[in-house]
Amino acid sequence: MLKPYYETKLGKLYCGDCREILPQLEYDVVLTDPVWPNCPADLLEKWKISKPFELFQETINLVLIRQIKRIVVVMRHDQDPRFLTAVPKSMPFFRTVQLPYVMPGFIGRKLGGDEIAYWFGEPVKYGPGRKTIPGRADPAQPGQRPPNGHPCSRALSHFRWLVYWASDEWETICDPFAGSGTTAVACEEHGRPWAAIEISEAYCEIAAKRIEKENQQLKLFD
Repeated sequence: MLKPYYETKLGKLYCGDCREILPQLEYDVVLTDPVWPNCPADLLEKWKISKPFELFQETINLVLIRQIKRIVVVMRHDQDPRFLTAVPKSMPFFRTVQLPYVMPGFIGRKLGGDEIAYWFGEPVKYGPGRKTIPGRADPAQPGQRPPNGHPCSRALSHFRWLVYWASDEWETICDPFAGSGTTAVACEEHGRPWAAIEISEAYCEIAAKRIEKENQQLKLFD
């Protein structure tokens, strides 16, 4: 029986290889920040791999065993989008979403400050306040991406935006590359059911602490 590393009323965090765990889960939407194509092989603990495309392709193949609604993949602006050819035409491209930062940085000769979410699949349900789907999130402030022990953490405000716009209330969101748990934290805030998978136990611990802290704050507001 598959045992979660950590769980809440809304979701479960699993520690292990997503390629082994994904076939055992049920979900409607995939929202993830995978190992990028130019990620240094020794940057991420336990991800000492030289073939991120093959990893992503294997993951997508497993994801599409399910009849899911959408796949949303977050990448930095300097990542080769041909990486996304791993997503087959059976999951049609819908749109991109700009995820800007207030304070840009430098990546060699490139001015950084943007990430891009690539949205495949169908749009969310049409309804009040959700008739037109925007293509740009609010710029993330410096404090919205504080150091947390993971080398590739993402801005929580961006994932709040993606969880809200790329899923409907009753849909379960799965993140197969959970990292420090940003997707799960955003799901907890929006009351969305979720499942998250992270191969590194050290990063699972970071994610669990972040989710727990978020829930404690939500209880205070309640």
